[in-house]
Amino acid sequence: MASNARASPLRLGSLVIQPVSDGVLRLDPSDIFADAAPEEWQPHVPRDDHGRVELGLTCLLVKAGERRILVDTGFGHRSDSSELGLLSRNMSQLGVAPHEVDAVVISHPHGDHIGGATTGTGKNVRLSYARARYWLGTADWDHFSRPDSLARAQLLVDKLLPLAAAEQLDLADGEREIAPGVRLLPLPGHTPGHIGVAFTSGQQMAVYVGDMIHHPLQIEHPDWCPIFDALPPLSRATRRALLDRARREGSLVLSYHLPFPGIGRIDGSWSPSRSGRGGASNRLHCAQ
Repeated sequence: MASNARASPLRLGSLVIQPVSDGVLRLDPSDIFADAAPEEWQPHVPRDDHGRVELGLTCLLVKAGERRILVDTGFGHRSDSSELGLLSRNMSQLGVAPHEVDAVVISHPHGDHIGGATTGTGKNVRLSYARARYWLGTADWDHFSRPDSLARAQLLVDKLLPLAAAEQLDLADGEREIAPGVRLLPLPGHTPGHIGVAFTSGQQMAVYVGDMIHHPLQIEHPDWCPIFDALPPLSRATRRALLDRARREGSLVLSYHLPFPGIGRIDGSWSPSRSGRGGASNRLHCAQ
């Protein structure tokens, strides 16, 4: 099972990027392929006995010099599922304690990305990474901290507001380097302020795409948006530009929802690689 999988770290010069699984998520494929006719996606999409598609949940633990940076926090502990909320356990197995994390990047404040940012509810909320600065896109803070957004989602009250109340939340408007070779990258559309992370060392490049890609079919069909995209026209434009740049520059792509460990290159379609050395591919296939 992907939740128990281990992956070797990806090394880009002095940067060490360790994929860490938070588990697996199973969704109705019609939610993922909302823009496509069933006959367009069904032949290419394996489903379980209940007709659901399995998505990975892959966070990144990055070592940049003496700093440790966590990219996305998963669901957080879930007593209702043995397949979700496994990031803390898997980080512990890697020998990394929460107090050793210096910075946390929240690509966007949906539950599967911000759920592990805090523990507890109400007055018992505590930051999971007490020493860390948390990074979020400015447009996402502006949108999700509005009274009407907070009224619709208790999760935001327990996960987003405590970061600001603790004065440990930093907002990124545009590109922002947060460590040598680690740069926040605006990728709006899935949410208004959705951000990715670009990693560079010399001529080596990799980009974490967050929720701009939920399934490999979106690489061949970048105009296919899931129902979760808040701004579909912007999401389509961002995804096309992102994929074109990744192909042109030959950069590695690090994904959250593609099968663990979610590392590959885009060359025709998607070429997965556990070692970070993806090759050319003309057919869709994903590493398991």
